[in-house]
Amino acid sequence: MFLKYFYNFLLIALLISVASCSSNNAEKSIKPKKIIPLEKLYTGAYSNFENGNYSDAVELFKLVERDYSYTEWAPRASLMLAYIYYDSGRYVEALKNLQRFKQRHSGSKNIQYVEYLIAICMFEQINLVSLSQESTDLALKQFEKIILNYPNSAYATDAKFKIDLINEQLAGKEMYIARYYAKREKWLPALYRLNNVFKNYQTTIFIEEALHRLVEIHYIIGNIDTAKKYASILGYNYNDSDWYKKSYNIVEGTNIPLEKAKQKKSLKERLKKLIPFQQ
Repeated sequence: MFLKYFYNFLLIALLISVASCSSNNAEKSIKPKKIIPLEKLYTGAYSNFENGNYSDAVELFKLVERDYSYTEWAPRASLMLAYIYYDSGRYVEALKNLQRFKQRHSGSKNIQYVEYLIAICMFEQINLVSLSQESTDLALKQFEKIILNYPNSAYATDAKFKIDLINEQLAGKEMYIARYYAKREKWLPALYRLNNVFKNYQTTIFIEEALHRLVEIHYIIGNIDTAKKYASILGYNYNDSDWYKKSYNIVEGTNIPLEKAKQKKSLKERLKKLIPFQQ
């Protein structure tokens, strides 16, 4: 009987000991989350930002967003993160942050800046070599939105400049392709590109050349009246232009385009072979 009580006592003591150890281990494993004071956190984040330590700044600004989401400092941190991503060339991440900012803080006094930074991120993603149509259209629409919604702001002024710059690049691309086709005497695709410049990019530096090329090609393929029409437009708007002088010489017959001259020379050589000039 004594042994039975003794064994029961040992079992109970063992269970109590195990439970106590488990409790102590649980207490040790569950550590309370350490919250850094807001002022210290934001000051540290901004200091890292100013010193160019972007990786550390990002981590600290994220903590401000997470731990103090209910304060006015959270949207500030969000905007700082977006700028850091932009300045680091991480445009996709910057755009995600900016779009999230718009959803959460649509009434913010900084919304103009947010819209402008969105446009700049889109602009920076335009490949200046291939000029992706999708990226270009997105940037153009965003800049136009800024001009419409904030017409008297400094952002609108820069948006107009950026639109002009994009149009210059697009017109330049069209002219490059037009020249490519013209050199290979593919007149229809060349005319298509030149007409696009004439219709959509009249304020760019390429409009004079585009008009001249239209004169030149229409003259080559026999559309003399059309060639004269474009020459007249060129002369009316750019009377002192070298391109107009070249176009004037073409329609007046004093400067036949190179391709036409080659054709005439070829016909003359063939004629010589058919009909000897000496008896």
